[in-house]
Amino acid sequence: MKNINYRLQEMTNKLSNKALFESNGLGNEINFHVFDYDPEDEYVVRDYLENYLMKRTKLNIKVFDIYDIIIDILKENGFLEKCFEFEKKKGAKYLNDLISKTVGIGSGKNIIVKKIKSEIEPNQIIIITGIGKCYGIVRGHTILNSLQSVITNNPLIMFYPGYYDGQSFKLFNILENDNYYRAFQFVSRK
Repeated sequence: MKNINYRLQEMTNKLSNKALFESNGLGNEINFHVFDYDPEDEYVVRDYLENYLMKRTKLNIKVFDIYDIIIDILKENGFLEKCFEFEKKKGAKYLNDLISKTVGIGSGKNIIVKKIKSEIEPNQIIIITGIGKCYGIVRGHTILNSLQSVITNNPLIMFYPGYYDGQSFKLFNILENDNYYRAFQFVSRK
């Protein structure tokens, strides 16, 4: 098994390769990838993204933290403070369902997808983070399914705190998630 630092360096090398902008599947599949990692490596991955990849490389990268996007949407709509009250009165599950509906998860009115679409540029590498932080509100496969009609020419890499085998997700290496077959594992663990 490769350690996380080795895998992150391998990822940097792959991000620098022009082949990333070409579809690499036999059937010209979408250019979506998953960089899965053990949840205990979360802070190593965050540090890498913030202090190395975004500051020390000259790559054209745009990072979207799904959790931060959700918080921004709630603030913009004057709903964030109300969420704290709802959680106290009705519990976290009720609140998560309410937030999911508010931001339009899984619907044609998905505000997260609209925000991402409005901020991407040609020849930009799209990185999705924050999947673990918003567990209960949105799932990784839901984000990918929603984005595949919006991001058609940019490579996308979703950072995933758990296991992805090319067919299904296991959030935090524990929680089974729905299947998703259209993304490639970006850097193998072996």
